[in-house]
Amino acid sequence: MCRAHGTDCIYPRPGESSQRGSVASPRKLTPKSRQAPRTAAQAKKSLSTSTPLHTQQVLTHPVEAVNSSREFAPQTISRPAASLETQSCPPTHEHFDREVFPNLVGIVAEAGDNTSHIVSPAVAEDNDVLESYLSTVPDARRRSVIRSDPNSRRPVRPVLFNTVPRRPLGVSANQSLPATKCELIEKYLEPNVDDVVDLFFHHANICFPIFDEMSFRHVYCTHKENISPALLCNLYANSLIYWENSPTLRSGRHPDIRFIWNQANEALHSELFLSPGISTVMSIILNVCGRPSTSMFGNGGMVGTAVALSNALGLNRDPSNWNIRPMEKKFRIRIWWLVVIHDRWCSLAYGTPLQIHRAQYDVPYPIMDDLCSPNASHSQIAAALVFVSLITLTEVLGTYLQHVYKVSESTPYPPEMSSVDLERLLTDWEESLSGDIRRIILRGTHLNAPGAANFRLAYLAVKLLLRRIQLDLDADTMKADDDDTTSPFYTQAQRAAEEIVHLVKELDESHFRGFWIPVHAFSLTSATTFLLRSGLRRRNSLSNAPLKLAEDMISTLRSHRDRFSWDLADNCLMTCSDLVEKLSSAEAGDDSLSAVPAFQELDFYSSSFLDELLVGFPGLTDTIEI
Repeated sequence: MCRAHGTDCIYPRPGESSQRGSVASPRKLTPKSRQAPRTAAQAKKSLSTSTPLHTQQVLTHPVEAVNSSREFAPQTISRPAASLETQSCPPTHEHFDREVFPNLVGIVAEAGDNTSHIVSPAVAEDNDVLESYLSTVPDARRRSVIRSDPNSRRPVRPVLFNTVPRRPLGVSANQSLPATKCELIEKYLEPNVDDVVDLFFHHANICFPIFDEMSFRHVYCTHKENISPALLCNLYANSLIYWENSPTLRSGRHPDIRFIWNQANEALHSELFLSPGISTVMSIILNVCGRPSTSMFGNGGMVGTAVALSNALGLNRDPSNWNIRPMEKKFRIRIWWLVVIHDRWCSLAYGTPLQIHRAQYDVPYPIMDDLCSPNASHSQIAAALVFVSLITLTEVLGTYLQHVYKVSESTPYPPEMSSVDLERLLTDWEESLSGDIRRIILRGTHLNAPGAANFRLAYLAVKLLLRRIQLDLDADTMKADDDDTTSPFYTQAQRAAEEIVHLVKELDESHFRGFWIPVHAFSLTSATTFLLRSGLRRRNSLSNAPLKLAEDMISTLRSHRDRFSWDLADNCLMTCSDLVEKLSSAEAGDDSLSAVPAFQELDFYSSSFLDELLVGFPGLTDTIEI
């Protein structure tokens, strides 16, 4: 076998470590340039002396395919950092260096010269023929196949990875703008860098689990120089929204969040150009989920890039039966679903079609063991339950969005669904819940669990979208001169919007300082605009409850913004506050008609105005008839 694969015969001694490469020393304060890649001969020598034979024959890390010209030890750069002797660093255990370090660093490290890239399933079978030839050619570029479970009855194509150059031609590893940006951010945040990392894990990662906390903290404290600088930049920036949650931090100087985000954005775009990899996908997740959110085009483009990279790295395939370590299986499943969540909710908020379709991935839902360690706290378990339920709710949302964005009449997919079928999807999902998760959804209680308030708003947003779709379907069956307010779905949609108003009014300070997906800001705007739509229809009636609810929403959001700096209120206040005030003034005036010319001059009732006002909200651009 060694001769066939062109490798040296190495018999590891008992107890010999299988760790790839050498462990780099902790980052020092004196900056130095990134180490140049080793030669092919040096890399081959390192592989022969430090890697057991079986790791050369079997793909154990599909994202880092074996190649003789690649350096197995991650490239390093020294950047300043705060003292590593802090309480945030877990105690060192032998199993971390043996199991976690080579695995986790391969994930979070900035990519080297080569990486793996998934091969089209249509040509994956060709590998059986090519492999017999490549195995006789020393140092030939290898392909690595991941076979599905032979006992599985499900016909699944084999997953094939090929080694491809990662960097553009003529770009060297020494050109590292992300490293410079990370050094700048760390200097800016000193001596509070470790406190910022603590904020991330206590408030963000617990609800949106990108990392296994213990594993990441160990690598961060002992091998920080091996972590992708762009990933660190976006982690620091993502954490700053929780600055006021720390008694230590809020007593000092508050950093300029926008300045930090600008540095993180530059680091991410640079890594995306120089060496995109799985760490880039993680950086994008942190970036798009960062608050305050200010760039719709930027976030939408980043989500598209994350989807493309995830597909290229094979994250859309089920790794359960791959010959990789359990930790990496859990990681790949978790990261894929984080990308799916961003794709679905950005699609709802931005008014753009979703990019991930259900038939194109087979990744299973994460289970509690994938998210929680055996000694997890009660809050960690509660947050994990909320996260898994958010994933399943996101799948329901994906089905609704496919219906919303279907514009081709000649395409049979997705199949047409009736209002009853669409309702059953959400009802079946509700019936699948139990315990505190069920109470969060059906009763709106137990919102103190990490991420529960965000989850409740997500559910109400999906419910409102369902009612809008049902209202549109019902309108198609009604006569042209019929008023759609007579539809029972119109009242149900108004009730869903009203529930969102009541949720916002019932939130307290702990919720505002907790975790929120930033695109939920558009859900608040969606509810308010529907209430305004209902209020306009009832402008001549004795009581106008929808308009009163819209006023309550604006006044409550303004209070939350002033008292707690809740950034999710910004979009609704910017979009709807002026319109609510003008409508309220017209309703309160003795001669309400005096305000109508002003409205008409501003085209408040015109189709073009409504299209502009409600852009980005599926189902909202139907014209309000006066």
